[in-house]
Amino acid sequence: MKYLLLLRGVNVGGNHRVPMATLRDLFTTAGCRQVQSYINSGNLCFTSDLERAEVEALVVDILTTNFDFPIDFRVLTEAEFKTDLAQAPTWWGADPTLRHNALFKLQSYDQSHDSWLPTKLTSYDQVLITPNIIFWTSTFRVNFSKSFYSKLLGTPFYQQTSARNFNTTMKLEKLLER
Repeated sequence: MKYLLLLRGVNVGGNHRVPMATLRDLFTTAGCRQVQSYINSGNLCFTSDLERAEVEALVVDILTTNFDFPIDFRVLTEAEFKTDLAQAPTWWGADPTLRHNALFKLQSYDQSHDSWLPTKLTSYDQVLITPNIIFWTSTFRVNFSKSFYSKLLGTPFYQQTSARNFNTTMKLEKLLER
């Protein structure tokens, strides 16, 4: 089965360094195949005969054994990722003057955020919540401070998600298709 692993908060500003070459090697040594990373922000695609729960346990083991800081993550099967991606609204990614992100729900994600979030949005935010991904479009520069997206940093919600922009999300889809 093909899997997508998304790590949160690695290789940002020189902190929580997780070299992607090292991560690829660790997963290959653990028996995963076709291990590929994309950019330096913790995106890994691989194939494994293990069931999802076993893959999640493997991820925990690799991360806790090899890195001395906590790393929240999410493992998605190719089917889960593609099912959510197929639900992306037409406005997500359409206007190049806007900010388009996919916020992936991490292992620590509190599902009550799914009902809390819509109550906080402003007219500068568009959001669609799926089981694994929150598709979010907000202003980029003009009126950005008026969007709820601009106020997320440091909130429990934000700490329990890992954002990828539209282009990265689409590239991850292509990696899984290979």
